[in-house]
This record gives sequence, C-alpha cells and structure tokens, in this order.
Amino acid sequence: MATLKLTTWNIEHLGRLLPIPSDNRKPKLQGIVDEITAIDPDILCLQEGPGNLPDLLAWASSPGGLQGRYRVATIPATEAILQQEPANPRRALQKLYAMQGNVATGNQWIWFLVREGLFQASRATLLDPRVWRDLTRQPRWPVHDWGDLAVQQHSHWRHPQTLLLNLEGVEVEFIGVHLKSKVNRMSPFDQQGELTEEFVSEALRARIRLATEAYDVRRYIEQRFDQHPQPRIFVLGDLNDGPGRGHFERQFLFFDLVSNMQGDVFFARHFLNHALFDFDDRLRWSTGFRDRIEEWSRRRSDAEALPSEPIDSTRFQLIDHILFTQSLVGERACPRIKAGAGLVEHTIHQRINALLTRANQTSDHVPVSVHITW
Repeated sequence: MATLKLTTWNIEHLGRLLPIPSDNRKPKLQGIVDEITAIDPDILCLQEGPGNLPDLLAWASSPGGLQGRYRVATIPATEAILQQEPANPRRALQKLYAMQGNVATGNQWIWFLVREGLFQASRATLLDPRVWRDLTRQPRWPVHDWGDLAVQQHSHWRHPQTLLLNLEGVEVEFIGVHLKSKVNRMSPFDQQGELTEEFVSEALRARIRLATEAYDVRRYIEQRFDQHPQPRIFVLGDLNDGPGRGHFERQFLFFDLVSNMQGDVFFARHFLNHALFDFDDRLRWSTGFRDRIEEWSRRRSDAEALPSEPIDSTRFQLIDHILFTQSLVGERACPRIKAGAGLVEHTIHQRINALLTRANQTSDHVPVSVHITW
C-alpha cells in the first residue's frame, strides 16, 4: 500500500519572481522553495504560476530552485509550439493552453509539478483544452445578469488545466482551477455609509460569472460520467470563493459557489466530496483577508441573526479547495481517500513565514493537501 500527497497552492505572484528575482525578493523565492520542500507533495497544483514556461522549467530544475525533484506536466504539443516563437513563450502557448490576457493581465497560469519518479511511472501529461471544450460543447457560454433578458457571453479567463496520471493501470484526472477573481475596485460605500447600487451591481455581476465558470467545470465532470461509470477525478485550486454565504450570497444570490461545482446530492454517485469535510472546522481556512462588506453587514441594526460559526468569516476564508468523485472513497476504492486525509498546511506555512519579513511572505494563501492511498 502506497500513499501520494496532493497539494494545491496559490503562490502569490510567482511569475514575477522568475527567472531571477531582485535582491530584495530572493528571500521570498527561497521561502517558497523551503515551503514546498517541507510540505513534500508528490503532486503540486500551483496557481499564479508564470506564463513563461521555460522560466518555470528552469526554476524546477535549478540547484537554487526545486533541484530537479519535480517535472512540469505539459500538453503534448508544447515543445513544438515553443520552438516556433521562442522569444515570447507566453504568447506562443496562449492558444494551446486557452489562457486569456496579455503580459500584464494574463500572467497567472495553472501548472502541475509532479515528483520525478512518479512523473515517469505515471506518464504524466496535461489534457488539451480542445478535448474539454469538445465535451462541454461550449468554449463560451451565455450569461444573464439577474432579471436581465439580454444575453452576454463569458468564458474561462484561465482555462482549467487537467493533469492525467496512470497509476498502475488506473487513470486519474486532476482538474486544476483558478477561477476569475471577483475583486471590485469601485468604492463600496456612500457618504452615509451605505452600500452603493453600483458596487452591488458589479459584485453580483462578478459572482454570477464566477458561478458559471464553476458550472462549466461541473459540465465537464458530468460528460465524463457519460464516458465512464466511475471516473476518478479531483478538482483542486483557488475558486476565489468558498462554502458558506457572505452578505451577497445571503441577500441576493442565495447559493454558494462550491455547490455549483459539487453537483446534486440526490445523484450521489456524481457528487463531489471535499477533502476538508472532516478536518477541524476551526482550522478550515486558507486565506486571511479582511471582508469589509461582511463587517458592515453584521454591524447593521437590522442585521439578520446568523448561526454561530467556528471561524470569524470577516477575517478568514476557505477559497482553496480539493474535491473528488465518489469513486475515490469506500473500502474497495483504488486509489482511495481515507477519513482524515485532508489538511490545511498551517504549521509549515507559519514556520516558514515567521522567518521572513512581511514583504517577503511566501503567499497570502495557505496550501491545502490530501493524502491518496492505493
């Protein structure tokens, strides 16, 4: 019986640190190396990776980087396309990997790093996004804002990247996601301290589009069930939202993002489990962002009574997730996720960052991991 460790980590602005960081940022990059080394994953899904693949490959193999312990999984046609435009790798690969944006706005890519021995044994590769789009039949999809009959089109800003591994004859899929941020740069409050209509409209617009991205992932999973009775699928990464309902979910949307991706519990075989389902609920968070809107909502004299919660959601959130299909649970499952297999890497993250200045913290996200047994 063997165990693999799967980790997802949004490494804040990793692309800006490669190929060679400025002198004042070298401690940050070294801290990232130290944190990955301490976590010791067999498979690492990283978000906010560089669009420049050669930079990532060089860092993964260099003595000052990951020292060749990991290989970067790629789409089979990658090397040939890179040779056509070696001076601009991000632009060369943008269409193949279905990533939007330019050098300023499109440099947060999703990559999988696989331990060297496992990479070879499992024939690790990435799925061409054209296969995904052929299954879902929607490279773009229609979106309606609340109550608006006008149709708008939306698509993934960062297309999910799917790692395919063959584990002793069993194919396992790992869908890496980094859904579009719902950052709202409008001023939220008017002079009376009330939310402005413009801010609310933009917040809802962003959340609706985020939900459709999650639903497109769900569409892909449903199509895989039409091809295989028990596909072994993981979904992991930064969803930019989590379970539970903040002000906008309680007052306007009435759903949370994760439920769009998990599926319908009444079709239990297709339902996705969460790796942190049985993890200590006081520790079930991966970011510590101040939520000014939630603070405002709870201070109001007419604020609704809310059930008690194990963590203060105005200060802590769970937006980094690992989910998996039912075929990976149960006594006869192989590979298998056992009870208590998931965790948030709080201890390692804190110990590494305690030695770094505030400006050089490794990331504003804490890595999330799960152990896979087979």
